Amino acid sequence: MHKSSKKVLNVLACASVLATTAISVNAFQNDNSAYTVNAAKKKRRSVVSRSYGVDVANYQSSSLKSHANAGAAFAIVKVSEGVSYRNPKAAAQISSAKANGMLPMAYHFALFGAKSASAKAEANYAIASAKAFGLPKGSYIACDWETGDGNNVNGGKNASANAIIAFMKKVKSAGYKPLLYSGASLLNNNINTAKVNSAFPNSLWVASYATMGRIDNPDFNYFPSMDGVAIWQFTDNWRGLNVDGNISLLPLSYGSASSQAPKASSISTKKTVMSKSYVYDKNGQRKGTEYRKAYSKVNVLGGAVAINGVQYYRIGENSYIKLENVDGAKRILKHTASVYDKNGRLVSGTPSVAAGTTVATYGNPRTINNKSYYRVNKGRYILVSDFN
Repeated sequence: MHKSSKKVLNVLACASVLATTAISVNAFQNDNSAYTVNAAKKKRRSVVSRSYGVDVANYQSSSLKSHANAGAAFAIVKVSEGVSYRNPKAAAQISSAKANGMLPMAYHFALFGAKSASAKAEANYAIASAKAFGLPKGSYIACDWETGDGNNVNGGKNASANAIIAFMKKVKSAGYKPLLYSGASLLNNNINTAKVNSAFPNSLWVASYATMGRIDNPDFNYFPSMDGVAIWQFTDNWRGLNVDGNISLLPLSYGSASSQAPKASSISTKKTVMSKSYVYDKNGQRKGTEYRKAYSKVNVLGGAVAINGVQYYRIGENSYIKLENVDGAKRILKHTASVYDKNGRLVSGTPSVAAGTTVATYGNPRTINNKSYYRVNKGRYILVSDFN
């Protein structure tokens, strides 16, 4: 997305540092023969769910032919920033997307922070820019709200949400479909995202990477499940093209189609339970002794659900498991840490994890040889004392 702020997106660093053979960049990549080439070059007005797409700005090529040939079905083009910058390549990139059979979309890099009046002014500028560059009426225009270029992301969760909603309302009133782009961390911690979802259901475009570097196809074990996600940006180097890679979670369309995507609750995502997880009902009460064992697969229905202040995933009719047993609880290492196996032995060939790294831990601490450890991956553990 915004080139200077790539590293602040919600990168799951431990996936690359602590990876076993089950987690590697190579596991995401397919042979080129598996890519779908859009040879028809017909004008595209919609894409189905699980379609690939790219987002581009002025530091990418004006031609999107190579992206379409690699399998991209939609392109999200940066059109503007603040109230004084327009992407000089936007018209050519939107035209190329159309010519290569891709669904054209647009985004605006926000500088308004938590100021609703400024958000409205920026929305007007974004809409005028999109029109000038040939974006079809009824297309999607995303508000890219992240760190960088002076955008204040610490103005308060409610005030930030109100400003974002003010931007999105302007977009909708102009005949376009609004989206909100940001990293998973900002969406969870700096924005009242539930308020945005209430105003514009299923309008989130979320960035969250399993690892930095080339990723060809997303691993849904690292999907940042939350309510309202329409598009997931899963890499900043899709198929070796040095372009952000995205996948649609819902059908996307413009023109005479419905104004917003269908409910996300129908989406089923397969995830791995990383620690024994008891099953709870909709009131947060444990359902007897029923549980899902560690390393088993579950189908998560929709996004995260809050019950009595605790985050759960729904896995069936009136059946929920705690999110932290699947996605983990994020903890910051206070000391450089070694990685151990289930018997408390150092894992040969695995580098130490630097102090300051955010690591996902699964379940409660467990005792191995009279020492307390957190599970951080399948069969991999770090001492609890390294987090204290």
